[in-house]
Amino acid sequence: MQGKLKSDYDIEIKPWKLRSILQRHMAMRYKGVNEVSWRANDPKNLLLRQQFAHAFLKLNLYGQTIINIDETWLGMTDFRRKKWTFTDRPDSVRKKQVQPRVSMITGLDTNGELYISLVQANSNGSVMQMFFINLLHRLDAANKNWRKNTIILLDGAKYHTSEVMMEFYKEHQVPVMFTGPHSYDASPIELFFAAFKSKDVNPQRLPTGKT
Repeated sequence: MQGKLKSDYDIEIKPWKLRSILQRHMAMRYKGVNEVSWRANDPKNLLLRQQFAHAFLKLNLYGQTIINIDETWLGMTDFRRKKWTFTDRPDSVRKKQVQPRVSMITGLDTNGELYISLVQANSNGSVMQMFFINLLHRLDAANKNWRKNTIILLDGAKYHTSEVMMEFYKEHQVPVMFTGPHSYDASPIELFFAAFKSKDVNPQRLPTGKT
């Protein structure tokens, strides 16, 4: 009986051997993956992020205050993914949905000041203008000359960059700068959102809903 021929180039590599090669000779680690938008690293987006970084690094940031503004949705009250519990008890958390969900518009500046607004409406130009009007009142009350040493940092969302909003910035002399697409690392407000959404934001179980 003619047996199955085996090529001289067929080499069996054990999993442990492959793991050793990847770790020792290629300095690689078996790590969890981070999900990103499939367009995050498109050539156009890479170029726009590079242009933003170049413009940002050219700024004279000495004595400047940067206010990073963005929005996030609050569709529930308990965002915990881990918690302490006894070994013989289930680590379950009852999720309470917020209906309708809440939009949290937040500004975080380089001095650690927070400006937060909660609304039950979709983020659009009108909502952003209301937020900015209140923000400008607070900044004017604290220092009439704040525009001379402050930069408002926003992402490129349509309700930030629309023609209506650009006219609003011009009319109110708002010094704005826009990040490149998917520039999460350049937006410290994302760190605040991540920290905020790691907790139970309604531990007293106060009623939620439209008011």
